Order: sequence, then structure tokens, then C-alpha cells
Amino acid sequence: MSGLLLPFSPPSLLPFFFARLSWLRPVLFLFGIGSGIGGLFSSTHAAFEDGFIGARAFAMGGAFTAIGNESDGLLVNPASISSLPRRSNSPESTQQLSATMATLYVGLSDETSITQNLVSYANSHVSRGAVGLLWKRLNVSELYSENYVVVGVSKNFELGDAEKRQISLGGAVKWLNWDTSPTIGANGTIVEDLPGRSQLGVDVGVIFRPTVNIPIALSLQNLNTPNIASTDSGVTETLPLQVTLGIGILGKLSTWGMDLVFKENQVDVKVGIEYTFDRGRLLLRGGFRLENLAWGTNLTLGGGYRASDSIRVDYGFLFPIGGIEETFGSHRFSIVYDF
Repeated sequence: MSGLLLPFSPPSLLPFFFARLSWLRPVLFLFGIGSGIGGLFSSTHAAFEDGFIGARAFAMGGAFTAIGNESDGLLVNPASISSLPRRSNSPESTQQLSATMATLYVGLSDETSITQNLVSYANSHVSRGAVGLLWKRLNVSELYSENYVVVGVSKNFELGDAEKRQISLGGAVKWLNWDTSPTIGANGTIVEDLPGRSQLGVDVGVIFRPTVNIPIALSLQNLNTPNIASTDSGVTETLPLQVTLGIGILGKLSTWGMDLVFKENQVDVKVGIEYTFDRGRLLLRGGFRLENLAWGTNLTLGGGYRASDSIRVDYGFLFPIGGIEETFGSHRFSIVYDF
């Protein structure tokens, strides 16, 4: 994957690039951008490419398409929200609320601050299906921001009584918005004020369970390939269709997942595993991501603590192998509340 991938069009990019070079370096790697300025204008669609959600998925390398059973899974595969874990005191329905805070690439020499916040909610009923809501925000030193607002539905269907096979279908509509702050010149006047854009995107997903322990998933994101170029741009820059195939193995004390992500000419591999200890109260997680197979590798790890039947606290850590240097990695904390 080569060239600079940014959410605005080439005519507006050059002054923006030179004016903000000091903070642009970590943003390039955040969005999975290839090295070299020679391909600066080769492509411009990198907005909304960060697919990470909560700390659990983060620690498992993002391999969550098939094994996701939490409210924040709505952003990865809308079919997953109908599989929220059932509570013993309410076997027919369950609700989940989660909140995540993240700091990316801590310790950069230019003191760039990259943060994310996410809040999600889902209500799942055995017969009626599930509905979910999600909000996610990315902020880069108050200079660039992205917002997602997602609404989705999902339902499980049984395929035969004896085999216990099941299929989950889901769909979501998301509002996508990006914006930048004005570039201020030395004399205090505005040199560049690049307007962002708001668009709607459509995602669909399916999870097939030939057995209760082996989920197989397909997720199609940005089905309508929305135009995300600046409103001032005369060039159309569409968000590409992303196809993800996922598989998982659910054991009594462990969960394993793998995702293959296909997007234009790029293929990413995500693998994660989770082990449960101390009668389900402690969880240990690890994983890795291969971006475009060999372009970049990220190692992930983390854990969780279940304080009660209703509350779980998660932590996830990502360390880039190559790319950004002199960083203490990315850190993500989540609180999950089941009720």
C-alpha cells in the first residue's frame, strides 16, 4: 500500500501538508499509510479506516468479526449484537452498555496527542432480535477529527432443531463525519480552512454457526461506497468496500478468532486469542495484525477483570513493529456493563 491516504482531495492537500507536517507523521501510520512522499497524491481515502473498537477486540488484534458478542461489535459486524451473552436471571433478553477511552502512539517526540472515545449500547432479545447504537470519535491534537454514529439491527435464526445450526443476520446505517481546524498563519489570519464532510454509510453482516462452537462470518462495510472528499473538492473520493471473512473457535476456557480483510488491492490478517482463568474472573488476551500481509505488523496484548456478574474492565495494548518509532504504543481501556 503506497502513497498518502487522507480524507481530502489533492487540490487542497499541499498547503495543508506543509502547514501541519509536525503532526502528520503519526497520522500517516495511524491510517496505515505507506512510506515515501513520492506517492503523495496516489490515493486519498484513508478516513474511517481505523476499525478498532473496545479494549477486548483491540487486545485480540481486532479479530472480532466472527467471535464478537458485545455491543461495540456493531461497528465491525452488525450481525454480532444479537449474540450478547445471556444472563442467568434474564435468559430471554439482555442489554449491554460499554465505554472505551484510548490513547494512540504515546510518547511521540513532537507531543502529538491522538485519542479515541467510544460508547455503545445494545438490547438483544431471543425472539425479537437486537438493536444497537454506537458513537466513536477520533481526535488528533484538536486539528483533525472523525465521528461515527451507528444504528443497527440483528436477528438470529435457527436452522433445524437437531443440528442446532444458527445464522445471524444484521445491518447498520452509519453517519460519518470528518473535519479539520483552520490553519493559522504567523500574523494570526486564517491561511487554510478546509471543510470536512458528512456522509451515510451502509454495513451488512452474517454469522453462520454450523456448530455452537465454530462461528463463520462475513461482513460487508461501506456497501454504498460514500464520497468522503472535502465539500470544497471537485474530485470524488469514495470510501472503498471492505469485505471481511472471519472464523472462530469457542472453547470452555478459550476463544480464538481470525479475520481476513479485503479492501481494493490490500489484504490484512488479524489473529487473536483469549484465555479465561479463576472461574471466569480473569482474562488474558493476545494477537497480531499483518497489514497488507507484509507491509506492517502490530503485536497486541491485554486482559480483563470481571468485578461482578454485571461489570467487566478491559485493557488492550498495541505495539507497532516498524513504522512509528520512539513510541510507548497504543493503550485502550473499556468498561462493560451487562444488565
